[in-house]
Amino acid sequence: MGETGLSASDVALMNRDGGFGEGWGGMIWLFAILAMFGNGGFGFGGRGYGEQYATRDQVQNGFDTQNLQAQTRDILAAVNAASMAGVQATNQVYHDVVNYVGDKYDELQRDIAGLAVGQANLLANQNECCGGLTRQLMQNNYDAAMRDAATNANFTAQI
Repeated sequence: MGETGLSASDVALMNRDGGFGEGWGGMIWLFAILAMFGNGGFGFGGRGYGEQYATRDQVQNGFDTQNLQAQTRDILAAVNAASMAGVQATNQVYHDVVNYVGDKYDELQRDIAGLAVGQANLLANQNECCGGLTRQLMQNNYDAAMRDAATNANFTAQI
């Protein structure tokens, strides 16, 4: 026909099942996956991509690293335990101080109450004392006024 490229039907036939006919598309993909990730295929899996067996020094370095990590965990646990003990001691001191201050506050309240009672008794005694004194002064003034009145009456009677 004179066409130089592929027709649409040619492209559709070639793309059906990956271009390999019935059932071949899945097999091709399976083969590609196994070749890429299988033992040594295409340089990706297995020992073909720069992996080597560990040397004695590398194994020893791995064990040394694990020992250092274990020692670091032990040190961290000891620091945490010491920190916790310090916090508990500080909390106990704080608790003791709060209780001591509370006890002193209660004693102060009792002392203030005792002073208030003493002051009230003092005022009562003062009122009793001064009230009696005031009554006595008033009685003395009354008696003096009565004497003056009697003296004036007697003096007036004699004149």
